[in-house]
Amino acid sequence: MYLPMKIKNLLTALLIIVAMPLYSQNRSTYRSGISAEENLRAISDISPTSGGGMGFDTRYKGVKGSPMLFDTLLSSYLKVTGQEKYLMLDSDIDLINNAVRFIHPSTKQVMAVPASRVEELIISRGDSDLVFRVMNGSLLKKKTNDPVFYQVMNDDSFKLLRVPVKEFMEANYKQLYSPGRNYDEFYTVNRYFILTNDGSVLQCQLSEKSLIKLFPQKKEMIKKIAGEKNFDNKAQMVTEILKSF
Repeated sequence: MYLPMKIKNLLTALLIIVAMPLYSQNRSTYRSGISAEENLRAISDISPTSGGGMGFDTRYKGVKGSPMLFDTLLSSYLKVTGQEKYLMLDSDIDLINNAVRFIHPSTKQVMAVPASRVEELIISRGDSDLVFRVMNGSLLKKKTNDPVFYQVMNDDSFKLLRVPVKEFMEANYKQLYSPGRNYDEFYTVNRYFILTNDGSVLQCQLSEKSLIKLFPQKKEMIKKIAGEKNFDNKAQMVTEILKSF
């Protein structure tokens, strides 16, 4: 049967329209798409800052640093409150959650001891043993009464304390005048205090000027020791001065 060209074209268009949903239905993701396992892998790299999984901004580079003090587990000795013996562990200090994290010697699971249970932690790093203890946070200028970790820098009657703090800086690259930081970052800030022989805790800077301000009666001694020799670092200078108090 002869059909005019216009009718042929109309029939062809109708066949295409009818076939389109059938083709689309046969190609649906849940019938022939990726597996559930592949789905999990596909979404595993979505950053915490992307909205509802719709993160198409590939400039974000993730997080640098970590909440941990050393970013690795080190050989250490942990003394828990109420116990006489030290536990030999591989551990690190979680400064954000205020705990000692360690590998259980038997199960190899990562576990944690809160600062409130810690009496002393000695971490071996290189040729040095770093001694950490805890103190009420309010005494160390913190807005908390929870115990806070500090490192004991010397073993004299006047002690220099180093309090490591983890700061968190968010990525900032989307504003017009932003510095272009396309990653979040944890970084460590050290604050220093002096624990005196009567139990007072004084915040200080690692400088001759700061020590003279705290102990004006010892001004001449401080200036003499500070000028006697070249120290490897400012902390060494301060501990050398405190040794003479």
